[in-house]
Amino acid sequence: MDPISLAKWWEGEGDAVRCLLCPRTCLIEEGKLGFCLVRKNIGGSLFSTNYGIVSVSTIDNIEKKPIFHFLPGSKLYSVGSFGCNLRCLYCQNYPLVEGGFEAAPYRRLRPEDLVSEAISRGADGIAWTFNEPIVWSEYVIETSRLARKEGLYCMLNTNGYINDSPRDELLEVMDAIKVDIKGFSNRFYSEVCRGSLDPVLGTCKAASEKGIHLEVAYPVVRGRNDSPGEIDRFCKWVRFNLGPETPVHFIMVHSYHRFAGHPETSLEDLQKIRLLGIQSGLNHVYVGGTTKGPAQNTYCPVCGELLISRSGDSDAEKVYFRDQQVSRFCPSHSAVRVMLCGRSCPRCGRIVNIKTKI
Repeated sequence: MDPISLAKWWEGEGDAVRCLLCPRTCLIEEGKLGFCLVRKNIGGSLFSTNYGIVSVSTIDNIEKKPIFHFLPGSKLYSVGSFGCNLRCLYCQNYPLVEGGFEAAPYRRLRPEDLVSEAISRGADGIAWTFNEPIVWSEYVIETSRLARKEGLYCMLNTNGYINDSPRDELLEVMDAIKVDIKGFSNRFYSEVCRGSLDPVLGTCKAASEKGIHLEVAYPVVRGRNDSPGEIDRFCKWVRFNLGPETPVHFIMVHSYHRFAGHPETSLEDLQKIRLLGIQSGLNHVYVGGTTKGPAQNTYCPVCGELLISRSGDSDAEKVYFRDQQVSRFCPSHSAVRVMLCGRSCPRCGRIVNIKTKI
């Protein structure tokens, strides 16, 4: 396999190249990298320098992503590379985003080798996660096509910050997607993530319209994106654009990276925010960053029957890169019990947006 591969979604502008993968549309001079730190102008062509480069990999429960309504209890081969097209101040995986990989430990895997590895590890699917998989799109698409032919499902754990054409190609090979909507204002995106909101909402709508299983996470940053008004606008946008059955996860953001020392959102705060989501008309609202409490379970929105119980800390292996644990604030569940009758509530018969098989 070549150490680098020609990228898609770009055009030349003199000696420079214009990357068209994400809304940044970086103009990249000869020998330079784009904002993501993995797409490079070499000789007037754009190359994906992280093609086939795997920095971290592990077996996870799907609940860790978090995905709660797609094949509950199934096992994922979670893999990541390097690079990201945002710069969130609280990023829990920043060594994979900003550190570069020239002197870092990694493996180089052909798509067929990664698929074989996932099967040998007993995975039901592959999760593209850890770093931002959008900046790895060429490899993600090619590998996902092979994986699905071998009976594996594919899911994307993403910030959703991508242009329309590559987004549609990426979604074609996905069975499930979890999108982080990191705040519900362009001001927050600009100040905390160095991005913008509208492209992320577009990704959510496109996935929903294509019938791909979609769940949405909202990382709650205390004092920055947690006002009742902003939470209410977010929840109503989800309800009226994606539907009230869309699972929403309010995630605890920890004091980490450039937000070290920033006050953390408490579990009590998250419970209050979850109640706002329910009051706004969302049927399935969860609290992330913990495995404890009833906010981890799924209940029938009509009769209140317990449909899926989730409990206990997962015994999944911890993942390290350069001696630092990655995704350290994403716990999972060791016990998942499904009480559905097909896709229906066993008490009242109400059909619920939960896929128990492909």
